[in-house]
Parts: sequence; structure tokens; C-alpha cells
Amino acid sequence: MASKVKEQARLDSHAVIDSTIDALNTVWEKVGLDEVAKKSRLDAVLHHIRKLTKEMLAEEQSMLAKLTKNIQMFKVQLNKLCEELSVDYMQLPENLAMMKEEHMLRAKVESLQAERAARMDKYKDLQTKDDKLCEVLAEIPYYVPSGTVPSLIQLKELEAHVNRMTVEKEKRSAEFNDFKSKVCNLYNVMGTDPESSFAHDVVCEDADTFTLSTTKMNNLRMLHDELVQKDSQMKLEVEDLWDRLKALWNRLETPEIEREAFSLDKDGHCLKILNDLKSEIAACEQLKLQHIQKFIEGIRTELMAWWDKCFYGSKQRECFTVFFEDNFTEALLDAHEQELERVRDYYKEHRDILDKVAKREQLFKTMVEFDSKASDPKRFFNDRGGKLLIEEKQRKKILKDLPKMEEEVSELIEQWEKMTNKEFHVNGLRFPQYVIRQMEDFHRHKEQEKQDRMKARQKQTQEEAMFGSKSALPTPGKRKFGVPTTPMRTPLKARKLNSPVKTPNTTGRLPPNSRIQHNTVFQSPLSAPKTPLTASNKKRRSIRLMQKAATDRRSSNSKRRRSRDIFSHTTVSSDNNTNTSLASTCSYNEFARHMSHSKTSSPESINGSSSSCSEVGLSRPNCRSSVAPSTPLSSVFRH
Repeated sequence: MASKVKEQARLDSHAVIDSTIDALNTVWEKVGLDEVAKKSRLDAVLHHIRKLTKEMLAEEQSMLAKLTKNIQMFKVQLNKLCEELSVDYMQLPENLAMMKEEHMLRAKVESLQAERAARMDKYKDLQTKDDKLCEVLAEIPYYVPSGTVPSLIQLKELEAHVNRMTVEKEKRSAEFNDFKSKVCNLYNVMGTDPESSFAHDVVCEDADTFTLSTTKMNNLRMLHDELVQKDSQMKLEVEDLWDRLKALWNRLETPEIEREAFSLDKDGHCLKILNDLKSEIAACEQLKLQHIQKFIEGIRTELMAWWDKCFYGSKQRECFTVFFEDNFTEALLDAHEQELERVRDYYKEHRDILDKVAKREQLFKTMVEFDSKASDPKRFFNDRGGKLLIEEKQRKKILKDLPKMEEEVSELIEQWEKMTNKEFHVNGLRFPQYVIRQMEDFHRHKEQEKQDRMKARQKQTQEEAMFGSKSALPTPGKRKFGVPTTPMRTPLKARKLNSPVKTPNTTGRLPPNSRIQHNTVFQSPLSAPKTPLTASNKKRRSIRLMQKAATDRRSSNSKRRRSRDIFSHTTVSSDNNTNTSLASTCSYNEFARHMSHSKTSSPESINGSSSSCSEVGLSRPNCRSSVAPSTPLSSVFRH
């Protein structure tokens, strides 16, 4: 194919040259040039042709050289870029034209150069951030060899390192700000200033300017812990000074006005308050020597309170033999102060156990109170707003919490005894023995109260049997007779309820200076009926009364004579020691005749004769002052 193109190009060039020479000869002949001139001009044409072809050849050869040079240069650059970027070398196909090869190499080199530039730009950006973060955090930056292009893996690692450093900086900055606020607050509370240069830097600098290194962060935590400990010590010291000062005030009987004047604006435990308390205590110590007796007596009162707080037994208290000494000297004062300080130290040392024991004691006292309330019968009449239900829930909760608290106290005491190889006493006893003794005393007291109530009840029963029962007081929860609360109650029933209790012809015929002895067995309630009596209720009650009367009639035949003589269980005793039956005021025959007459009368007449019925004892058959016999009722329903 190439030879044909070449041959065709040669033929075309010969034809062009031939046609050009022929045209030139025609022009020259017309001009009239001779042969010498024609040859000279033809040589010039050939010279130009040769020169032109040489120039064209030189240009093409230059292009070839340039292509060859570019290919070699691009290959070198490609090898270097592939090595720098850690990518594989591009394999070109064989027998590839130089121009195409140069074009492919050029495109690959340009793409790799763009990738190299992008990597370097990203690396510079990440490196700048990493350097700043590591400088603030005092950490080692991510290392990439200088003069090299970072690989993709290195860029990912560098980016991850920058992200990690960013998170760490935010974390340390937040921690620094938190500790700084706490430290500043502690300095303000204690009323002190930073003592070291590091503390001064923490208070004055910000998180952006402060080096958040690991060492400085550890130092910051240590500074905070030291200040917290110092603050706790100052707080305990101030509390102890307040306790000492109040004890001195109580012993010296300092007026309340002076105490309030000193205590004004003394809230907290700063250094100024600490120094003021020390000065006031020193002044009170001077006054103490002038009032030794009053001071010792105040210490004794306080000492007894601390003994109770520490649950000291009698033997432990008796160990302080000078408690009742009446020779008030400085030595005695020192002895009391030493004992008070010893008891205070004992309480501080065993505060966890003693507080648990005190809590258990409070639970036990509450249980005793609820138990005493449970034995009070009047609590049912004072139940307002569900008080009994609330008390029952509280009692169950206490019965549940008390064993748990006792178990906790026992475990604490057992651990303390194992650590110290000593016995822990509560009111002179081991804790289990103390609990058992306390429960025994509680049950013994309950049994004693029960026996006392039984004796009082027996005594009351004997007195009632001998002298008669006393009228019971109105029940607080009962409704009064005069207040009609039931809608179905008729005015007649209300009048009956409000009418006084009468006995048949007894009160009017009693001898002077007589005394009525009531029966203590049958007593009808004085409260109004809670359910209204309808016609059906009256009918059912009448049927029950008829059945009862029929039963009583069969059993009363043998007692009929005696029932005529004894109409009531109430007896009348006069001053001449004679007992007169109430039946003497109304005979049984009169009662039967009256009931027969009532049967034939109309309901109005029966209601109208209620007063006469009350005279024979039917208004209240089960009243306290008289009990109607069963025979008259049976005779009524027999008709």
C-alpha cells in the first residue's frame, strides 16, 4: 500500500514538474528568450525545487526528531510519575505509530501530573491542619517523607489523623473549659488566689491559647483534685469551727442577738469566714476561763447528747468518772473537753454505722407508734380522708424496711469487727442482743398493757354488776336524732325518734328518793334507722313477729302466772329497802284488754292511743328501762 502511494506521488510530481516546465518554455518562447536564457532560468527553477524539497524534508525530519524526543521525554516523565504516585506503568501496544504513541504518552503524563498536583494540594491542606492541631495538643504530626508525593493510603491516614486530632482537641477543649470553670468556682468559694504559675495560666488563658497537652491536662486534673480536697477540708474545718463556736456560745449563754450579728453574711466556708471563726473562738476561749463552772455544765449537757448519739451504754458512760465532780477547775474542764473530743472522734470514725443504727431506731419507734395506734378503738371514729388506709400502708412499709435496715447494720458491724477484731456495742450490748432485748421489752410492754386493760375491764364489769352501768356517751360517728337525713322518713317517725324514752307507769309512781337499776344485758341502739321502713318491710317484720309470738306462746304457758306478777326487769328500790315490781302499776289483764280493744279499733285510733300503749310498755319493747314480756305479744297475735 505504501509503495503504491509512493509511486503515485512520484508520477504526480513528475507530471506537475513536466507541465510546469512546458508552461515555462511556452512563456519563454513567446518572450523570445534564447536557449542560454532558457537554460539559465530552468536551472533557477530546478534550484528552487531542490531548495523547496530540502526545506520540506528538513521540516519533516525535524518533526520526526521532535516526535522521537517527545516520546522519550514522556516515557521518562511517565516512569517518574508512576513511581511517585505509586501506580502501574502504562503498557503501549506494539508497532504503534510515533504520533499516536506520542499522543497517548502525552495524555497519560498530563493526567498523572494533574493527579500529582491534586494530591499535593490536598496534602498541603491536611499537613497545615495537622501541624496546627499537633502544636496545640503537643502531639507528633503525621510523617510523610519530604520531596515525595503522598500515596492515596498516606493521604487517607493523614486525613484520619487530622480528624482524630480535631476530635481530641474538641474533647480536651471541653474538658479544659469544664475544669477551668470548676477551678475558678473553687477559688471563689474558698476566697483564695492561684498560687502556682500553672494555676494562674489555667485561670487566665483560654482553650485556644492554652497548650492542651497530655501532661498539662493531667496537671489540670491534679490541680482540680487538690482544690476539691482543699475545699472539703476547709468545709469540714469551718463546720467543726461552727460546732465549737456554737458549743461555746451555748456554754457561755451568749445572747441570741450577738449570735445573729456575728452569723450575718457568714454563709460558706471561704478563708475570710475561717479566720473570723478562729478569732471569735479565741475570744470565747478567753471568756471560758472566766466562767469555768457554767462552761463545764454546758459541756456535760453536750456530752450527754453525744453519748445518746453514739448509743453509749451505762458502763461506757460510767468510765468518765469525773462527770459528777463538783470541784470546778481548769483540769476538770480539760478532762471534759478531752472526753467530748474523744466522743466526737468516735462518732466521726463510726458515723456510717451510727447513722444506720439511728435510722433503725427511728423506724422502730415509728413501728411502736403505729402499734399503739392500732390498739386504740377510737381510731375508727376519726377516719377522715382515708387516714387508716394511709397508716396501714405506712405500717406495712415500716415492717418491710425495718428487717432490711437491721440486716444492713449487722453487715456493717460485722465488717468493722472483722477489720478491727473488736466488738461494737449499742447501748452496752452487741447489736443482735440489743435488737432481741428491745423486741422482748416491746412485747413485754404490750402484754402488760393487755393485762392492764383486762383488769380494768373486769373491774368495770364488777362495778356495773354492783352499782349499775353508766349511760354511754354518744358515739362521735353516729347521726343525731333531731336531723332527718333519710328522705323516706315521715314526720311521725321523726316525732317518735325525738320522743323521750318512757316506761309504763313507772316514773310517775316511783317512791321519793328511789333509784332505778337498769339491765345491762339488753340495750337497743339510740340511732335512727338507716333504711326506711316500707309497706313490704313492715309486712315481713309482722310475719316474723307472729312466728316468734307463736313460739313464745307455747313456751310461756308455764310462766303465765309469774308473768302477771313480774311485768318488767326493772326494780325500784326506796330508802326503806323494799323492792316493788312495776307490774303493780298495771296488771296483765288490763294490758290484754287494752290490746283486744286496739284490735277492733281503726288505725287512726291505734295511732292516737300510742300514748296509752306507751304506758303499758309497747313504745320501746327493748328499751334500757323495761323489757316487755313475751306473753302479752303472743296474746295480741293470737286474736
